[in-house]
Amino acid sequence: MTPCLSFSSPVAGIDKTYRPEVKVSRSPSNYDFDGEELKFKLYWTIFHVADSKSKVKRIDNKRLKFWGKVSTAGIASWFKKIEDEGFSIWNEEKLSPEKTYIFQKEGDYEREKVYTYDFKNKVVKYEKINPKKNKVQIKFVKIPEVPFFEDIVTSAYFFRKYGIFEVGKVTSFPLFAGGKFQNVSFKVVALEEIDTLFGKLKAYKVIPSNNLSPEGAFERKGKVVFWFTADRRHLPIKAVAEVAIGSVSAVLVDAKGKGFDLRKDTEKKRRENLFRKILTGELGGE
Repeated sequence: MTPCLSFSSPVAGIDKTYRPEVKVSRSPSNYDFDGEELKFKLYWTIFHVADSKSKVKRIDNKRLKFWGKVSTAGIASWFKKIEDEGFSIWNEEKLSPEKTYIFQKEGDYEREKVYTYDFKNKVVKYEKINPKKNKVQIKFVKIPEVPFFEDIVTSAYFFRKYGIFEVGKVTSFPLFAGGKFQNVSFKVVALEEIDTLFGKLKAYKVIPSNNLSPEGAFERKGKVVFWFTADRRHLPIKAVAEVAIGSVSAVLVDAKGKGFDLRKDTEKKRRENLFRKILTGELGGE
């Protein structure tokens, strides 16, 4: 069956009021994302409602694939099954995504969104696909004169590498989201020691601007706060976001990458500490 196609105007013009803003670190992290795997549990108040995981894979010497998936779990599975999945192909030389794919399945609702970034012709091709109706809507958006830009998927990775991790400092850069270009910012408001599944960890408390939000069931409706580890990896260990009713928190439960496995490393450290306490008499009495 031939899909039903519909087009908007050939190319939507650039918003003349938009002014790119770039504030990034002069000394970016040398952490290599390739091979990183993160797993999170999402909670609504005290209830486990979803699981999330992400993976990074190097495609070639200048491209990385950032992939992520969120699916309902716990009591949320009783009401509506949700499976949101997506990926971005990120060009390390251009510091920008080349392609973004998002698939949303929430109950009976299904949508696919494909963004293809044509740097040569400075245009974004945006395809909105309804698989059930075999319908495709296509829109083109001009890319403004910017040194680079991110999307919803790549923005967090970009901040982890090029962010200014100093209390009181703000990182900002262009973002393509919601079919338009805008600026997104991340402000580091504190350096804290927080309890995690991996023990107490020092982490930067970060508040992003309001336009950083996924679409779909977990779209934020208010403030969101992130905590990133205070090391070169800047792992996102916790996030709390206000949604339509109450708040949703995401907690890192597993993390591994080149040269580390956070869960195994923590268990090894705990065993070593226990063994040291036994040898020094701190544990076990006389």
